[in-house]
Amino acid sequence: MSPQSNPQPHSDDIKRELEATFTARRELGPGYDEQFIQRLVEQLTAQVRQEVARAPKQNGIPSDQRTAIAICSLVFLIPLIAIASGIGGWAVLLICLVVLGVNVIAWQ
Repeated sequence: MSPQSNPQPHSDDIKRELEATFTARRELGPGYDEQFIQRLVEQLTAQVRQEVARAPKQNGIPSDQRTAIAICSLVFLIPLIAIASGIGGWAVLLICLVVLGVNVIAWQ
């Protein structure tokens, strides 16, 4: 479960950390404010790093955009082949390879 879909556990942890910090400050006095702040920052930083590490990584292009790229490449491939056929067979082959390359990169 990602932090964006359920923000409650994260805010509960922060609330507990703040309450513990304020309780300790009341017990020990304002002379330790710098240490309390430093410890709270360390704990919250560690918590954020854990959440970032647990978050799902999204590499590449989303699947709906990949489908759109495949459809568009087919739509544009037809007129490109018609134009390239007037130049020669090597131009048609080059156009097909470029479109294939774009699709292979998009689907990785």
